[in-house]
Amino acid sequence: MKVFQIALMILFFVFASCKKKKGFDSVEWKDESLKITAQLCEKYRSCADDHWPGIPAKLKEFSKSRLDEANCQKEFRESNVYKLIGADPTLIMSMYRNCHQKILKESCESLRKGYIDTLEDCNAIKKIQTGT
Repeated sequence: MKVFQIALMILFFVFASCKKKKGFDSVEWKDESLKITAQLCEKYRSCADDHWPGIPAKLKEFSKSRLDEANCQKEFRESNVYKLIGADPTLIMSMYRNCHQKILKESCESLRKGYIDTLEDCNAIKKIQTGT
């Protein structure tokens, strides 16, 4: 009986110490995705600059702070795409790269008109980010 209890305790501690890790840990991806995110934030920041005069001061400050590279990357570090959660990691990487390339090639006017909503990879990334 004692052997059974000891074995049971050992199994309990082994399973209790095993933490399930969410996502896929890739240092290379983390570095690359932060660079991509910084470029996307810069693109939207540059597109917004033309229209700052019509935005109320408090909203302008809030928007600028959200698009600031450090804040943008800080938020991204908590995302499913950064952690490669929600789909096959290789697929997430590919879709995020494709979305990034297409956004950077577009004009600000096109982005304002909702071009991003027409991109399959970008829509898939939005779903992964929101977990839907």
